[in-house]
Amino acid sequence: MSTSWLNSAFSAVARSPRWIQGSLAAAGGLAYLKVWLPATGLGIPCVFHEATGLYCPGCGMTRAALSLLEGDLPQAFRYNALAFGLLPLVLVYLIANRRGMRRTSRTVMGAMVTAALAFGVMRNLPAWEWLSPTAIGS
Repeated sequence: MSTSWLNSAFSAVARSPRWIQGSLAAAGGLAYLKVWLPATGLGIPCVFHEATGLYCPGCGMTRAALSLLEGDLPQAFRYNALAFGLLPLVLVYLIANRRGMRRTSRTVMGAMVTAALAFGVMRNLPAWEWLSPTAIGS
């Protein structure tokens, strides 16, 4: 019995373990969002929100991811608008970091941290209440 296909599969995995690890992480995240959460209703509660009653910058991120998987962009934005603002910055950071542009990557990281902190404060102020994670129509 020939196992050459098995040897070639293992050598492909050995050449690119990050690709395989990333695929497994993505599959696990997708299974969590589309299978575990709907079946059990057990999500990850925000410890900061539970302790203080305030919204952290990440509150609503899981619900936003679920809305994105369903193709509901307006609802995903309503749950957590920060994700949409940070996505281009994360891409710039990753590219700059990979190319060894330390100054640029540090500046972009600082901008992302500042944006997250500002978003966390603003979404808890009455004037910016629309940034709190709520369902459209509620």
